Amino acid sequence: MPPPTLPTSLSPHICILASPDVQQVLDGAGLPPLPEILQCFSPLPQITTRTTSLTSVPHPTFALRFSDVLEIENAVHEDEEQRAGRMMDWMGSRISQRCEKWVELLESTALDGGGKMWRDRTPWWEEVKRCVEGDQVPSSTEGWNHPVSLIVAVTTTAANPLQALQELTSRAFDFPPWVDLTSLRYFLIIHPSNSPLADPIAEALFNAVKKQYGLHSFLLPLNLPTNPLPTPVPVPALPPRLPTISSLDSPSLTPQPTGSGGTSISPAPTPPPHPASPMPHTPRPPPLTNKMAGNTPQSRVGYAGHTLRLSQDDIQQIGRFVREFVTMSLVPWMEKCVVEWNENYSSSRRLPSRLFSSTRRLFGSSSTVSSPATPTHGSSPSVSSVSSRFTHGANSSVSSITSVTSVSTIGGGTVNQQRRLAEFATILGDYKLAISVWETLRKEGRGGSDILPLLSAPSPALALHADHALSTLRGPQPRQGLPFEAPAHAQYRALVYAVRWESGVDRQDFLSSTLEGERWLVKAASSAEEPPTAILYAHAAFLSEMKNARRRAALWYLVAAEKLEKTGIKPLAMYFFRRAHDLYQNPPPKELSPSFWESEDRSPTQWEGFSAVLPAIEHELGRLLYTTGDTAAAVKYFLGLLKPSSQYGPQSHPPHGANGAVSPLLPLPSRTKVYMEDFRVAFKHFKTTEGDAWKRLQLQLPITFCQAKQTRIRFPGDAVEGDSAAWEKLEQDWAAFWSSRGKDKLGKSGKAVVNETFWVDVVLRNPLDVEVILSGLTVSVRLASDKDAETNPDFVEVEVLDDVALGAMDTRTIPVAVTCKQPAALVVTHALYDFFSLHPVKESLAVRGRRLNDTPVQRHGKVYAPDVLLQVQVEEAGQRLHAHFVDDRHLVLAQGEYKHQKVWLTNSGTRPISELWVLAGEEDEIWVDAGGGEMKESFSSPPRSEILHSPNSLAPRIPYRIPLEAIHTAPQLKPGEEVQLPFVLHAAHHGEQDLCMLFVFHEGVDAQFHCTRVTRRYEVKPILNITTSARPSASLDQMYILNVEIENLTGSSNVELKQVSTMSAVWECTSLLPPSSVEVPSHQIANLALGVSPWKSGPIASQTGEFVARKIKAVLHEETVDSSEPPPVDLICTHVAQESDVVPLQTPAVRHFIHCGRRTMTARATAAAHSHIPSRLHRAIFPLYNPSTVDIVVFWELPAQKRAGHVLLQGPTLGASHAPLREIVDAARNMKVKRSMYAETRRERAAILEAVQACEWNREDDPVAVFVKDGDVVEHDFRQGPCHVPLSFAFRNLSLTHPVRITLTLAENPVSDASGDLLPPPYAGRLMHRRVLEPSQAYTAHAKLWTTRPGCYALDSWKVETEVGEPPSPAPSPSPPAAPGDARPSQAPWRSRHLRYLQHPRADARASVTVVDIARLG
Repeated sequence: MPPPTLPTSLSPHICILASPDVQQVLDGAGLPPLPEILQCFSPLPQITTRTTSLTSVPHPTFALRFSDVLEIENAVHEDEEQRAGRMMDWMGSRISQRCEKWVELLESTALDGGGKMWRDRTPWWEEVKRCVEGDQVPSSTEGWNHPVSLIVAVTTTAANPLQALQELTSRAFDFPPWVDLTSLRYFLIIHPSNSPLADPIAEALFNAVKKQYGLHSFLLPLNLPTNPLPTPVPVPALPPRLPTISSLDSPSLTPQPTGSGGTSISPAPTPPPHPASPMPHTPRPPPLTNKMAGNTPQSRVGYAGHTLRLSQDDIQQIGRFVREFVTMSLVPWMEKCVVEWNENYSSSRRLPSRLFSSTRRLFGSSSTVSSPATPTHGSSPSVSSVSSRFTHGANSSVSSITSVTSVSTIGGGTVNQQRRLAEFATILGDYKLAISVWETLRKEGRGGSDILPLLSAPSPALALHADHALSTLRGPQPRQGLPFEAPAHAQYRALVYAVRWESGVDRQDFLSSTLEGERWLVKAASSAEEPPTAILYAHAAFLSEMKNARRRAALWYLVAAEKLEKTGIKPLAMYFFRRAHDLYQNPPPKELSPSFWESEDRSPTQWEGFSAVLPAIEHELGRLLYTTGDTAAAVKYFLGLLKPSSQYGPQSHPPHGANGAVSPLLPLPSRTKVYMEDFRVAFKHFKTTEGDAWKRLQLQLPITFCQAKQTRIRFPGDAVEGDSAAWEKLEQDWAAFWSSRGKDKLGKSGKAVVNETFWVDVVLRNPLDVEVILSGLTVSVRLASDKDAETNPDFVEVEVLDDVALGAMDTRTIPVAVTCKQPAALVVTHALYDFFSLHPVKESLAVRGRRLNDTPVQRHGKVYAPDVLLQVQVEEAGQRLHAHFVDDRHLVLAQGEYKHQKVWLTNSGTRPISELWVLAGEEDEIWVDAGGGEMKESFSSPPRSEILHSPNSLAPRIPYRIPLEAIHTAPQLKPGEEVQLPFVLHAAHHGEQDLCMLFVFHEGVDAQFHCTRVTRRYEVKPILNITTSARPSASLDQMYILNVEIENLTGSSNVELKQVSTMSAVWECTSLLPPSSVEVPSHQIANLALGVSPWKSGPIASQTGEFVARKIKAVLHEETVDSSEPPPVDLICTHVAQESDVVPLQTPAVRHFIHCGRRTMTARATAAAHSHIPSRLHRAIFPLYNPSTVDIVVFWELPAQKRAGHVLLQGPTLGASHAPLREIVDAARNMKVKRSMYAETRRERAAILEAVQACEWNREDDPVAVFVKDGDVVEHDFRQGPCHVPLSFAFRNLSLTHPVRITLTLAENPVSDASGDLLPPPYAGRLMHRRVLEPSQAYTAHAKLWTTRPGCYALDSWKVETEVGEPPSPAPSPSPPAAPGDARPSQAPWRSRHLRYLQHPRADARASVTVVDIARLG
C-alpha cells in the first residue's frame, strides 16, 4: 500500500508572534505579514522523519500552516456553534458571489471543446476545500489546529531587540483552557539591510539569544528594502480565512503584562480580511500581478496577494530558514514527543495497569481529586496555576515534556495526550503507531473514526468508520418522519470530515465499489439546507458521474440544486438542474438484437428519458429562468412540459392532510395545470414586454389536438349520429339486395354541391388532464392543383369558431362549415387555432400513406406511400334528397309501444326522383304506412283462433319500396318538391336506441342510385314484466297448464291488458277462464291460466327437426352447408280477449312486427349459443321457430294516455324431446378428422360440438308424468276387520313422437319415516305394473292398501322406471287400437332408444290417504 497523502488541514500549525517593528519592515517593503510570507514556502519537498522504531519515512512534500497568534487569540474565544454558523454562511456567500463566473467558464469551455482541467474536479468543490483548509482556529474536539510551534520574531531595527524579545516571551497567551500549548518555541531575528546594527553586532545579538533562549533560534538576513523594488514573484494563492470578530467582543482570559516603561504592550491590530480569492484554475493557480501603490521604498505598498516582491537572495534565505526550522527543530521535537508519549501510552496499555484501571472504574477510588483540572503537559514542568499555564519563563526555550504522565485536559475539551500522540504520529508518517492509537481512541469513544479512513487500507470497514464518525457528531436522531437538521457545529465538522476524506483517500480507492466514498459525502451532507452541504451533494454527483453511475449522480444533482435554490444561489442551481436533466435523458445501454428494433418499429436511439422526473426538472429550470429574467428560455421549457399525463407517470406529491396523513377525499393535484398556468403567465409577459420577438422563437406545441385519422368530410345528406358500422351494414344489405336485380351501384356521397354548405368534422382530443381553450378554430383549404398556396381561395368560405373548450382527456367532434361558390377540387390540409388565444398553432390533417412492399427495396426498408389528404369534389347540384323528422323532440316510449312518426323528404337537387326505397336497422321495427290506413283491420266477427303462415327463415328484411304515387300527387318527386312519409315505430327493446333509416333513390332505369341518411334517438322504458311457467296436467282434457304472470312496472298508471295471444306450431292453447279485459294497477300482478294440448289438425312439424339435423351434420362433418332455407311452418294462434277487442295476428303491421321481433330474439339466441359458427350460415341452418315453443303476445293499452302496443315473449318449450342429434354428435366425435397444426382450430371444433350437444334442438327430457290421487278420505268400521283402500296412479306420455315403456314398483315392506307424522303405506295385491304408452297416451294403474287401523297413510315408497322407444315405422294400413292389457301392437315391435329414467315421489309434495274408523265416531 502506498503511503497516504494527508490533507493540508492535517499539517503542523505554526503560530507566529511578531513584534510591531517586524510588520513595519514588511510594510515598508510592500510585503504581506510574516505568516503569509512563510506560507508561500509550504509545502517543503523531500523531508525525512523517523518512527518510534527509528525507521526513516521519506515525505515527498511536508506541508506547514502559519498563522498569527493574535488572529488565533481573537478567533478562539468565539463560541464554536456561532463560529460554525458564520463559517457556513461565509462559504455560502463566497459560492454565491462566484458561481455565475464558474458556470460561464464551464459552459464556454464545453462549447470550445476544452475543459480538460475540469474533468476530474469542479470549481465549487475546490472553493469549499480551500475554505475548509484555511480554517486554522483550534477546536475543542480535535488537536489538528492546536499550535505545534510558536515562532517569536523580532527585527534588528527595534530600539532594543533583546528587550522586545523578552517582552514577547513573557507575554501571556489568551487561549481557552482546552487549548493544548505543548509546543516548540522558536526565536527568529530578522536583520534587514537598513538595520542600524551592523552585521557583526547582529551576529553577537544572535549568539546572545541562543545563549539565553536555546539553540532553536535563527538569524534571517534580508535585503530589505530595495530601490527599485524587485520584480514580483508569483506565489500560490493563500487559502481564504473566515473574518474574525474584534477582540473587544471576546475579552481576554488573563490580564496583559506591561512593558518596562510601564506601558502595556498591546497586540498588533487585527489585519483586515484578505481579499476574496479568485476561482482556482490549476492545482496551483497562476499568480496575478501585484499593482504597487508607489515606486519609492518609503511609500507603504498595498498588498494584493499572489505575488511577492522579493529578491532571489531573500527567497533563498527565507527558504533556508523554513527548511532548517523543520528539519533541525520541529521534526526532532515532534519525534521526541512521540517517543515519550508512546512510552506512557504503552505503559497504560499493559495488563496490570489495565486491571487496576478496571478496578478503579468498577469499584471507585479512595483518593479525592484535589483539582478538577490539573495541567499535565504544558510548556513548563513546574507550572502550578492556571495563569502560569499560559506564561513562559525566561529559560524555557523548549517546552519540557519529561514529566508528562496524564492525558486529561482543562475546560471540557477532548484533546488529550493520546490524541496528540496519534496526531503527531500521523504527521510524522508513523502510521502503524497512529492507527493503533486511533483505534484505541475510537473504542473509548473519544474520536478517531474520522482519521482511520485516511490511514487504513481500503476495506468495507472504512465505510463503518465514516458512518460512526458522522453519527457521533449528530447524536441521537428523532423518530422517523419528523424534520431534523443538525446544529451548525455538527454540519461544519461533517463538512471538514468529508473534505479530508475526499482529499486524503486515493481517488481510485475512494470511488471503488469497496468504499463508495461518494456516499460518504452524501451522509455528511445529511438533510442540512446550507450551500456547503449542497456542494457536498453536487460533488458526490460529480464523482458518481465519473464512475458511470448516472442515475445516482442525477438524483444527487437534483438534491443539490434544490438546496441551492432554497438559499437563493440560482445560477449554480440551474447548472445542476441541467446536469441532472442531461443525465436522465442519457439512455441506458441496451444490448439487444437489431431485429428487435425492427420488429418493434422503433429506433435504437429513441429515448424519452424518465418521464416521472424530467418534467419536474424542466419546470424548475423554467421557473428559475423566468425569475432571473430569461423569459424566452422559460417559455420554451414551460411549453415543452405540456405533454400527455400518461407520460408523466404517477403523481409524486400526493395531497396531505393534518399531521402529514394522506387525505383520501382530496384529489391528486394536476401538475399539468401548474405547467399550463406558468406557460400562460410567462408567454403573456414575454409578448407584452418583447413585442413580436416571440415569432423568432419558432415555438412548437409538443402535443396535437387534431385526430387526422378520425377527421371526416360530412355532407348535408350524411347523418351525424348513429353507428358507422350500422350504416355500412345497411349499405351492404342494399348492395346484396340489388345485385340480383340490376347492375346499378349505390353512389357514395363524396361530393359537395356548389353554394351548399358541407362540414369538416374535426375530431379534437385533449391529451392533457386539464381543460384547454382553443380559439379561432378553422381549417385551411386549397385547390388540389395549387400545392404551394397558403391561403384559402376567394370563392371558398370557411367558418372560424370563437372558443372551443376541451375538458380533461376529452374528445369532441367540432364541425367547421365550408361553402364553395363554384365547382372545384379542394383539399383540406391543416387545422388552425390559437392556443389559449396566445400561441397560433397549425396542425396537419394529412394521414401517412400505407407502407409499400411491392419491390425488394421497399420490403427491405421503410417506404410509405404519399400522405393522404382530405379531398372534396365540388360540383353542380344533381340528385339530392334531404330527410329529417317532422318532430325531432326527445322520445320516451314504453316497451312495445306503437309510435306514429313522419319524415320530411325534400328533393334539393336538379333532377327528379322516380324510385325511392327505405332500409331500417337490423333490429329496428318499423311499418311504412304508405297507404295511410290504420294498423288494425276491421273484421265483422274476429276469430278466436287463426293459422299464421310463416317462412320460418332468419333471412333479413328486404328493402321496402315506397310508392310515390301513394304519398305524393305524382309518381315522381320533382326538384324542390317535398313529401311526408308516415310510418309506425314499434319500440321492442328497452334502453337507449337509435333509429337508423337509409333512403335509396335514383332518377330512373340505368341511373345511379344515391342515398341519404336520417337517424332518431329514443328511449324505451319497460312497462310490463311477463313471466311464464308450465306444468303437466293430470286432466285428460289438456296436457299442460301454462301460467302467465304479468306485472305492471309503471309507477302510477293502470295498464289494461286487451289481449293475450299464443303461437305454436305444435301446441294449441285454450283459456281455462272466461276471456275478459284485465286492468292491472301499478305494481300489481295479473295471472292467466291456459290449457295446452297438442294441435291435432296441424301439419307434421318433424320436417323442421330433420332440416336442422341435416344441416348440423354437415357442419360437424366439415362439409359445405348448402344455402337452402328451413321449410315454412304454420302456427296455430289462439286469442284470449273479449270478442270485440280481438286483434288478429294476420294484420299486416302486427304480423310484420311479430316476425321482426321473433327474428331478433332467435338471431340473438343463436349467435350466443353457436358463436363459433359463422353468422352468415345461421339462416341456412337454424329456423325461425322451434315447433315445440309457445310464444306469447300481450297487447296492452294505457287508456288515460291513449297509448297502446304489444310485447312479444318467447314462452316455454313444451313436450319431451329425446336427444334427436345424439347419433350425429357421437358420429362426429368418433369420426376420423384431419389433423391440424393449429390448436385454435381444434378448440373451435370442440366448442362447436359442445354447443350442438347442449342446444335446444338436442333436448333430452323424461317423457312420463306421474300423478297420484291425493287427499281421499275412506270411512270404515274396523270392528268388521281390516280395510281395503283403493289407489290410482295416472301416467301420461308427454312425448309427441316416441312411445315409452313404464314399470311401476310398489314397496312390499315400506320403512316408516320417524320424523314424519304419516304412516307407511301397506301396499297389498299387485305390486308391479307394466305398460307401453304411445305418444301422448295416458294410463291409470290401480292398487290398494291393506290397513288394520285408522290413520293418515303416505302414498310413497314407489318408483317408476321409464324406457324410451323408437317411433314405429309408418304402417301400410291403419290397425285397430290395442287392448288395454296389450303391451304393444303386433305390427310394431319394440325398439329401444336406450334412454332410461327413474322417478321417485317428490319430497316436497307427499300424497296421502286418510282412513277413518266410523265405529269411534258413533
